Amino acid sequence: MPDFPRPATAAEVWAYGTRTLTGITGTPRSDLVGADQAIYTRLDVAVSTRSSHSAADVWGVATRELTGITGTPRTNLLGVDATFEASTGARATRIDRLANIEAFDTPIEGTLTADGTEQNVVLDEVTGNPSRFLEGYIDFVNMAAGDTVVIRQYVSVVTPVAYRQYATETYSGAQAMPMLFVVSKSGRYGIRVTLQQTAGTMRDFPYQFFRRRIA
Repeated sequence: MPDFPRPATAAEVWAYGTRTLTGITGTPRSDLVGADQAIYTRLDVAVSTRSSHSAADVWGVATRELTGITGTPRTNLLGVDATFEASTGARATRIDRLANIEAFDTPIEGTLTADGTEQNVVLDEVTGNPSRFLEGYIDFVNMAAGDTVVIRQYVSVVTPVAYRQYATETYSGAQAMPMLFVVSKSGRYGIRVTLQQTAGTMRDFPYQFFRRRIA
């Protein structure tokens, strides 16, 4: 048997032109705004007044100290819960490789006055034996007719240092292109560049060398 009176269907309810809400049970205002007051009253309150400090007050403090970290920050960073120094994880190994970035030392420069003997222009023996590269210039602008200069280069591949000659070149008379460039050489234990004036009036030879190394 059908219900009597017959209940309205959903379609009939939504099709009705005018609907008035006649009552609400429970505590809807408290559920919505956190207090039993009009919504417009609650929302008119600025969010910043819920704190005793404004954003400007917080960021205006000269010194801010982080007093605690939750979670596992070391593990997240290194992949293991260990200090940077103690960790042997893959990430720590990659970080350690950053120490192998090349860096330039202060240029090695000055003026060598020839005396007829074989003299060091640059003797590169760095404490700690880091891998390094050496290159630079020797200025022959003061050479004249009758002058002869010999440039030699040595490298040591063993320690204690034992130099072996790598190259020798002889330059005579005034030089049309007086700036000599000593091509970069790599070395670990020692690199040596010498100058010997074997004839003519002893001259001054300005020089400038650049050393980049990996600690």
